[in-house]
Amino acid sequence: MNDAAFVERTFESGDDKITIRFLQPTLAPGGEYQCRWAINWPNGVRQRYSCGLDGIQALMLAMKMVHSELVDSDLYKSGKLTYVDQYDLDLPPGWGEGQLYVPPEENGS
Repeated sequence: MNDAAFVERTFESGDDKITIRFLQPTLAPGGEYQCRWAINWPNGVRQRYSCGLDGIQALMLAMKMVHSELVDSDLYKSGKLTYVDQYDLDLPPGWGEGQLYVPPEENGS
C-alpha cells in the first residue's frame, strides 16, 4: 500500500510483527465509500478494500474483513498471533455482534 495509513496496528507472532493498515475511506465513483486495507504478513502483503454507505461503515467493514483474515490464519489458529500478549485481537466482529443499543419504548419510557 503506497498511501499513508489512516490507522494501523501491530500484532506479535514470535519474533515477527504483523502490521495492519487502513487508509482513510474515500468516496468511489459509484457513490459508495471504499476503505483500502493491507496486512503485512512475514511472507508478503495482502491488500483489499471494503465498501460501505459512508466512511464509518466502510472502515468498520474493513476492520471486520481484516479480523476474519487474521483469525483464519495458521498463525492465529496455532496460538502464535497476539495483540499486547492477548489472543483477543480487539477488532470487530465483536463490536457489531448482537444488539448495539436498546431502542426506546413506543410509549416514550
